[in-house]
Parts: sequence; structure tokens; C-alpha cells
Amino acid sequence: AIHQILLEARAGTALLRGRPVQPGDIAVLVRSHREATLVQRALAAVGIPAVAAGKQSLFATSEARDLRALLLAFLQPADEGRLRTALATVLLGQRASAIASMEREGDLQRGFQAQLLHWRERWQRGGPFAVVADVCAAQGERLLALIDGERRLTNYLQLGELLQEASAQALGMHGLLDWLQGQMANADQDDEQQLLRLESDARRVQIITLHKSKGLEYPLVFLPFVGIDGGAPNTATHCTVHLQGERQLHWKLDRDDAWDAASSQREREQRAEDARLLYVGLTRAEHALWIATGDLAGHAKTRLAPLLGDLQALRAHADVDLDDSTPPGRLPQLLAETEGELPAVRALTRRVPHDWWVYSFTQLAHADAGNSDDIEAAATELPAPAADEPAGAELPLEPALPEAAAEDTAPPDPRFMGSRFGNVLHDALENVDFALWTGWQPQQPAPEGQADVLRRSLHDEGYADEDLDDGVAVLVPLVGHTLTVPLPEGGALCSVPEHERRAEIEFHFAIEPTAVPVLLQLLHDHGISSARRGFGLRRRLEGLMTGKIDLTYVRDGRWYVLDYKSNRLPGYSPDLLEIAMRHSEYDLQALIYTVALHRWLRFRLGAAYDYARDMGGIRYLFCRGLEVAGNGVHVQRFAPELVDALDALFAGGEAAQADMAARARGETA
Repeated sequence: AIHQILLEARAGTALLRGRPVQPGDIAVLVRSHREATLVQRALAAVGIPAVAAGKQSLFATSEARDLRALLLAFLQPADEGRLRTALATVLLGQRASAIASMEREGDLQRGFQAQLLHWRERWQRGGPFAVVADVCAAQGERLLALIDGERRLTNYLQLGELLQEASAQALGMHGLLDWLQGQMANADQDDEQQLLRLESDARRVQIITLHKSKGLEYPLVFLPFVGIDGGAPNTATHCTVHLQGERQLHWKLDRDDAWDAASSQREREQRAEDARLLYVGLTRAEHALWIATGDLAGHAKTRLAPLLGDLQALRAHADVDLDDSTPPGRLPQLLAETEGELPAVRALTRRVPHDWWVYSFTQLAHADAGNSDDIEAAATELPAPAADEPAGAELPLEPALPEAAAEDTAPPDPRFMGSRFGNVLHDALENVDFALWTGWQPQQPAPEGQADVLRRSLHDEGYADEDLDDGVAVLVPLVGHTLTVPLPEGGALCSVPEHERRAEIEFHFAIEPTAVPVLLQLLHDHGISSARRGFGLRRRLEGLMTGKIDLTYVRDGRWYVLDYKSNRLPGYSPDLLEIAMRHSEYDLQALIYTVALHRWLRFRLGAAYDYARDMGGIRYLFCRGLEVAGNGVHVQRFAPELVDALDALFAGGEAAQADMAARARGETA
């Protein structure tokens, strides 16, 4: 009947609200998932798209089990059993004959294992979704040819996305397997994130259980199984019945009166439930309802039988149509409908630049530190807050730094040095309450509640519990001096109101193709990165510049960029800080941060913004040297012409590029 309706709809004779009937207008109501599968296969066999509708958790699907089998094989590529299990999944779809021949053909097995190792490496480098997407692309033609291929393919990709999100927690492959198995064991059909998603499901015949159809309506409804009773003898060893407002469990220890009474009660309850479900099925249709009846197994025992006892009387009703014709033995295949001609494959005409990348100061500064691929290796990762600080005990400085000027003479504790502790300090300064430190004095403990913030920063960076108290003791003076040191513009950080400062502003700004020699010429003209002769092997920079500014604040209407440094230096006087800034190219970092803030303010404030008037400059606080008055604070403000020129150069301005190129060649602009 469904086949006939859809044929007539294509001929323009089966209409619904003035338009041809679509498969999505039709619902088949069943009692169990087994019946749903039977209907779906029967419809697919004649080319009718159908979907088992209703809520179902993604983690309860066979696709989740396929990915679990694949992940198990990744963990032990040499395990033949796991390899065979993965190959036998619908996802990989190897024939049984090919899997069996692995026993005799060693090259075939080695080929499968090599592919597995390739995917494992791809997983480790690019994450779960990269592998799932690659496999689905390779197997897409075969999967889409299956009855429910689109559904399966969508499930695989959706699971890949969820696995990718879970992998961000640094679980590792074993941890990710545990996470997936936990999700499968606790699959929740009411969790929105776990629900299946496929937009084309709405355009298919909906197959849904009577239980889940409660409260819903469908234009056309089919009830194929309500006239069939299983009729199987009751062989249950226990049953649950409802008596006196509570559920009671009865065990069949013997065929006695108590069991007979409980079994009879269970039978009555089942008949009542059958009647309720039949009522649900009979009342779901908006326009038309099809019911299968006749000489069916156990028909007389069903709740439908009394309603259709006199078919001849029903035949007299104008709204009832009895179709007692012999069904055809074989139905023709219903050809798939296409929404117009498929468009031609678009040709690639735009050149994709190979030099387009994502840069940060840390990656640029390390670009020629022995590995020209450093930028590429970390291009999609935002460096940690202290990634630009030394990982070892202290920062080596130029010989020009006088040893006699050394001020930081306290014996260092190796536990609280390097970039790891720098990350702790940055996190602590991001999360402490600035105002609470206003009255802090040296040798005093942290203000009330602030020690817990410092301890949490240490713990989150992986410090052992027995080191936390010592770490807090080191952090308190560093944080205290940082927040109370007088700043050149007046006041201290602890006096900056919360609404006038923002911590860890992340920025991304575009870099149009910029020739490295031209860029270096501009920097050198202004005394920035004077010793640098290139950025690795790159001849030009193009892409995005990214980073995080430790603190941006406003004082008296002027904007400031501030960066915390935990470097341990031999001295922290202004002259020595100038050497340290140039040695580590922090002057280049400060310039990049200034350009980022300059672009943002110009975008947000428009004509109301003027760099010369509104930009206060940069403040680099070397936290270990702030205890001595006048030390540890590096102050700098870049000339407006430098900021404007670099901004224009990164923006690809023709005039700026030509001018810089001419100057690089020694010509007069």
C-alpha cells in the first residue's frame, strides 16, 4: 500500500494538502524494534527510504560498537583477533573470505596491520575525528549503498566529533577507550548531545513504536501488526504485577495457586496494556489509517478482533475502504528521486597559499633555533602563558651584563623555576582578587582566601600535594610585589578596578603576504630584533598572528599592555632589563601585542581612537625583581610611526609594501 501511494504521488494523483504525498508523511507504528527492522528491510527492498524514528542514544548504536572495535585494534595492532574483529565491522566492511584468507596469505595480513598502524599514527597526530573522517571517505561509496548507509555514515561522523571533544581532556588512547565504553554502558536517550542527527530522516517513512508515538500525530498511519498475537505459551519463571498500588515480583517456584493468580493478573494487565496501545495506534492518524487484519496468527485473541468482527457492516461506511485484493508477489523497485540535475563539480581556480599559517611570538622567536619546521609543528596550538620564558634554571644573558650587578642572590629552589612555574604564576595573577592585596606588605601572608587561589594554581599545573605549601610561600611575595609595585602612570595594579582591566585577552589578526626582508628592515630601523636575520627558512609571512596578552588595563583614559615575567635574572635594574628584553626579543613580543591592541581599539572606537593620545604603552613586570624599589619594571612606548607602519605592512598596503621594499633595496622611496 505504501508503494502504491508513493507511485500515485509521483503521478500526481495522491495529494496531501494540495501537494504530492512524501515518504515523510507516512508513519508505520510497531510494537518492538524487531518489527521495526522487518518493516525497514521490506521497504528498503523496494526502494522506499525509511528510518526507525524515535529517541535513541548515539552510544547505543552498532556504529559505536564498530568504533570501539577499531580503537581496541589500535591499542594492540599485533593482536590478530582484534584486527579481524575490526575488519569485520560494517565500517571497514571486509568480506569474510578476505578475513579467512589472512590465515594463509601473510602479505594480506601485514597489509591490514600496516593500514592499522597508519590510522593509529594519524589518530595520535590529528585526533579521533581525523581517522574517522578518513575511513568514512574511503568507505563512503560502499556505506551509502547500504539500506541505512546515510544513517550509518552520519553516526560514525557524529561519534568522531564526540571522541574528538573528549580527547581534548588529554585522556590518551586508553583513556578514550574507557570514556567510550562508559558512554556506551550509560547511554542516555534523553541526553540531547547523544541523540542521532540526520536532516534527511524527516523525508523518510517514519517507523516508530506505539509507546513512543504517544502524543504525536502523522498524516498517514499504518498498523501492520496489531491484528497478530504471538500466541506463545507462558514459560516465564517470574512476573511482576501491580496490586494495592505497588509492584510485586512473583517467582514460579512451583505451579501453585499463588503463581496461577499472579500469572492471571499479569495476563489481564498485559491485555489492558494491549488495549491502551491499540487506542494509541488508532488515534495517531490525521488523514488516513491502514490496519492489517484477516486470517492472521492469534487474531482472535487480539484487542483488535472485537472491533472488526463484522467486516460487512464496516464496508457500508463511506469512510472505510476494505482492500481484500490479492497482494502482488513482487513489487517493482521505486526509483530514487533526485532534486534536479546534480551540478557539475566545481573546478579549483583560486590558488591556495602554501605559506599561510598561524603564528605566535613564541613560534616566530624559535623559528630558526635549529628546526625550520618549528612554526608548522605548533601552528594550531596557542603557546602556554610562560612558553616564552626559559624552561631551565635561568636565562643566559649577554656577556655585557656585569656580574657585580647581580641582585637576585637567593639560592634557587629548582621546583619553582622555569616555564612550568611561570605558568603557575600567570594563572595565579589571573585569578587572585587584586583589591584584596591593596594593604599587603612584605613578609606578610596572603590576604584571606588568596592562599587557596595560589594553591589551586600549583595543583592545576601538576605540583605534588607535599610541595603546595612551599609553592604558596614562594608565590605570595611574587604576587604581592607584582600587585603593589608603583607603576609609572601612578598607582599599582591592585588599585585598577575590575571593570578597567581584562586578563588573558586572546587575539587573532590577519597578516597579508609580508616579505620577511621588508619586515626585518622595518624592525631594524626602529631598533627591534636587531640581531635577527630571518624567521627560519620562510621568505614571507602570511596567515594569522595569535597570542594572549597577560593584562590589558586603562588608567586615566589611556590603554596599557602588561606582561608578567618569572625569569630569574642576575639583576633587575632598568638598564639590565633593557638587555634582557632585547636578548629574549621581548621587544618584538611587546610590539606584536601593541599592534593587536591598536587594531582592536581602532575597530571598536573608530574615529574616537588616536594612538598618540590613547595608547599608554607597555609594562613588563619581572616579578622576581620587584622587591627592590625602582627595579623589575620595564617601561616602553613604541613610536606611532612604527606601529602604523607595521600595521600597514601586515595589512598588505601597496604603498607600505613598495616603500619598505625600496628601502630594503637601498632606494629612495
